[in-house]
Amino acid sequence: MQLYKNFFKLVKANKISVLIAVIIMVVYGAAMIFAAPSIVDKNEDKATEKSVDYKNLGVLFRDNDDSELSHGVRTLIEKYGSVEDTTASEERINDILYFSISDYYIEVPENFQAKIDAGEEVSLDYQSHSQVSGKTFSFVNDIDSFVNIYRSYRAMGMDDKSSVEKALETTVSEVTFGVVTEKKEVQHSSAKEYAIYMILMYFCFICLWLLGMSIASAIISANKKEVSMRIDAAPVKPTEKTWSQMFGLLTCAVVLVAAYSIFSFIYAGSSDMMSKYGWVVVLNLITTTFYISGFTLMISCFRLNAGTLSLICNSVGLSMSFLCGIFVPFYFLSSGVQTFAHFLPFFWTAKVFNTIYSGSGMNYTFSTGSIFSSFGVQILFGLAFIMISVVIKKVQQGKAN
Repeated sequence: MQLYKNFFKLVKANKISVLIAVIIMVVYGAAMIFAAPSIVDKNEDKATEKSVDYKNLGVLFRDNDDSELSHGVRTLIEKYGSVEDTTASEERINDILYFSISDYYIEVPENFQAKIDAGEEVSLDYQSHSQVSGKTFSFVNDIDSFVNIYRSYRAMGMDDKSSVEKALETTVSEVTFGVVTEKKEVQHSSAKEYAIYMILMYFCFICLWLLGMSIASAIISANKKEVSMRIDAAPVKPTEKTWSQMFGLLTCAVVLVAAYSIFSFIYAGSSDMMSKYGWVVVLNLITTTFYISGFTLMISCFRLNAGTLSLICNSVGLSMSFLCGIFVPFYFLSSGVQTFAHFLPFFWTAKVFNTIYSGSGMNYTFSTGSIFSSFGVQILFGLAFIMISVVIKKVQQGKAN
């Protein structure tokens, strides 16, 4: 108990760094709350219908088939905008789409026409910077209609060249569609949900910043030679010191989870995300703080100065935030990065929030089993960090003796 009390005395001595982290957390939350309505309402009329046409689309096109049908697809796309043939890498294409340099990427797979002629199910590969918009759906629908019309003419016995020509004549070349926006009150309701989603998504980074850079300083202070010698002189086992520090970290984590949970329910309790899945949010915050507490305990085993501690936490936090889809939407990352992200704890936190927020663009299917699997992976990360910390402490103690 004395070691546990000593932990908070050291935290109080480092209150300036803790206060700075809390201020940053509050400022970010406030910024998201004020920015969310304009982000959600961007490019939308308040409650009117607007038309969008396809006269200036930029399309990246890759033809792996080089057939009459693939040439017909390219000709159709040229009616809507500019087409650029590309052999760029997946990462480069994702960057071009993310920064809206081009609107679409369309790839024709190998043997596309042969499989269509054989009656097989095959489709083009579409990617867009507006993955879930009506604009994407309408444009893709036009191209798919062209392919289906070609399939029908081929079934009637026409050759491939004539079928493509007939399909091009039949397909509408200029399309507009209406988008009816919701009323302002509804937009602001969804803006609250978007704001709380973004605040929660950044929780990993904020939590690591608060615990790893601020609370960790208190633990490192306890590991200083003069303080450590006084503790070692007492009838206290080395592992008791480690566990008291972990319990101190978890106490800070409980306060952080409580603050985020209370705020989330007060600010956006009526949103679908919080009203339906509030329990998921709370459990995800708990498991996230658990593994971050374990990571904080692990790095605190080393006698780091403030600069080195800041470098480690910022490097780990920023890199995992980018790789796990927190700073950049996950579907824009390459398949290789997406696979690697599964080995990082931030991914599992973000996956849960992306599952329960319908506007994430990830289209994860909610299931209790999947959610609790994500929680389990986070807990395993936390236990691994704690066990590593215990081993390091024992090794250090052995060297000291």
